[in-house]
Amino acid sequence: MNGMMRDPPNPESDSTRAGAASRAEAMEAAALWHARLDSGSADLEAFERWRAADPSHAIAFARTVATWEALPSGLAAHPRPAARSRRAVFLALGALSLTVAGVGVSGRVWAREHASTKVGERRTVRLSADAHADLNTDTRLSWRSRGDQLTLWLDRGEVAVAARPEAGSVLLHAGGVVCALSPGRYNARLEAGRVDVTPLDGVVVGRTPAGAPIRAVRGQRLLARDGEIAAGAAPPEELDRIAAWPEGEVVFNGTPLSEAVAEYNRYLDRKLVIEDQRLGRLTIGGRFTSTDPSDFLSALQAIMPLRILRTPDTVILATAE
Repeated sequence: MNGMMRDPPNPESDSTRAGAASRAEAMEAAALWHARLDSGSADLEAFERWRAADPSHAIAFARTVATWEALPSGLAAHPRPAARSRRAVFLALGALSLTVAGVGVSGRVWAREHASTKVGERRTVRLSADAHADLNTDTRLSWRSRGDQLTLWLDRGEVAVAARPEAGSVLLHAGGVVCALSPGRYNARLEAGRVDVTPLDGVVVGRTPAGAPIRAVRGQRLLARDGEIAAGAAPPEELDRIAAWPEGEVVFNGTPLSEAVAEYNRYLDRKLVIEDQRLGRLTIGGRFTSTDPSDFLSALQAIMPLRILRTPDTVILATAE
C-alpha cells in the first residue's frame, strides 16, 4: 500500500521552478511593454507579436493593466469616486482575462499621442473632443485620452490648455509635478527645471511626490522647483505675457534688458547676445512680434546707447562708442 502512495508535488521540482520562472519572465516583459506603451516609445507591431506569441503573455499583460488601473490616482481638483475595493479589482482582473481570451488588450489603448514645435513655431492640437492645447515655441507635449480621463505630459516648453466640463478629469505631469485641472483654461511652462502653472479660469491642484496638495485659482499660479511647490499671486506682467504669446507677440513692461533678451531668445534661432552686462540692467517696454526682433532692436537703439553687430549666428548688443 505504502509502495503505491505518491508523494505530493515538490514545489521545488524542476518543472515547477521552470513554470514559475516562465510566469515571472512574462510578467517582467509585460511590465516593460506597459511602461513603453505608457511613454509612447513602444513599437506597436512588435508588442502585438509578443502578446500573440503565447497565451501567458496576454494574461500577464492583462494582469499588469488590472494592477495599474487599481492604483489610486491620488489627486483631483473636484470630488471623485471612492477607491476600488478588492472585489472590484478582482472583477476587473477577471474581465480583463476574458478580454484576453477574446480579442485581447490592444497596446493602442495605452499609446500616447505626441506633438512638438520647433524654435519660433506655434501650433494647436486637439487633445480630445472637449479639450485642446496651443503649443508655444520649442515645446513637446504628450497626451492620452481614455474615456473620461485626459492625461498630459509636458516634457519641455509652454502650453495653453483649454478643457470643457465634458472633458472629464484632466491631469498634467510636468517636471515631477502632477496637477489636476478642473474645466477651464490654463497656461503651463516648464523651463530649466521650474514648473509654472497659471489658471486663467478654473482651479488647479498641484502636488510633488513628497509634498501636500497645493491649490491655485484665477489670479494665482503654482510654482515648483526641486521638489518644492507653492502658490502665489500671478504678476500682471506675467498675465500679459501669457495673453500675448498665442498671438505671436512678446510684451515687456519695465523689464530689464537681460530678461527681455532671454525671453526673446526662446523664439529665435539667431540669438541676441548682450556684450556689456551693464546694458542688461537697463529696462525696456513695448509689444513686439516674437519671431522677428527688428522692431525690438530699433526701439532699443532709440532709447539706449548701443550698437548692433550682426554675425551669422548671433546679434550682438554692444555699448555705443
